[in-house]
Amino acid sequence: MNAGICPDMTQLSSVYFASHRSPEDEALRLQKLDAFYAAPTRAWLQQCAGLTPGMAIAEFGPGSGRMLDWFAGQTGLHGDVLGVDIDLSRAGPVSPPVRLMQADLMAPAAEPGGFDLVYARMVLGHLSDPKTAIARLMEWLKPGGRLALADLDCSTSKPVDMDAPGMVEFAEALDATRRAMDETGLMDSGFGARLAGLMQNAGLAHVQEQRFERVVEGGSDWTLFQADNVEIIARLTGAHGASEVTARYMRTPGVHYHDQVLVFCTGIKPA
Repeated sequence: MNAGICPDMTQLSSVYFASHRSPEDEALRLQKLDAFYAAPTRAWLQQCAGLTPGMAIAEFGPGSGRMLDWFAGQTGLHGDVLGVDIDLSRAGPVSPPVRLMQADLMAPAAEPGGFDLVYARMVLGHLSDPKTAIARLMEWLKPGGRLALADLDCSTSKPVDMDAPGMVEFAEALDATRRAMDETGLMDSGFGARLAGLMQNAGLAHVQEQRFERVVEGGSDWTLFQADNVEIIARLTGAHGASEVTARYMRTPGVHYHDQVLVFCTGIKPA
């Protein structure tokens, strides 16, 4: 996920992602996020994205560029792997077949009809107009090309055992944190659940959905990371009480809860 996709999200998201952190700390945060979701994302792409040597791939919001490097390994030197972002400050050096372009996702495609696969993960849920964003992404595709999008459905996050001590409080705090995210426009907390429908309505064919679901335990590397992000959300939304409770349970070993779901969707641009 990257903060610099289009101007309408720049101000809030730049605060969200930086949040008074040093550039080094923010780079580490992005690396951790990529590492936590790398394996399921790559497994999904290998299964559903039709990856073949020599294909042309565009990623929107490449962040540090780790997925660009992985795509390059799938396509080989005869492929074309493009990373597109309005802010390339976090991108490292690249070499063929990888290249970078500074561009606005919401603008008309700079290379229309040029790609077999267009991919974005945890980008559209932060945009005020995801319908237009999907239409713009489709412009980059060749006829018959595939759009692959992944985004979060945070509405699924809840304690496994509501009868366990403190779990009603935890569930209520999770709900309050989600409401604050929705009401302030930080992100649409249930966006992932609507993603397949948006892609179908945009005219994509053969839309398929997969969901990466799991139960997690407080005090793990992942839930400690989540707790840190919840505290960032509190500073932006003002939901300090709810976020403090949420973060406390996420840091507590023995607390088991259903994680937010990463929803994977693919669809094919009609010929």
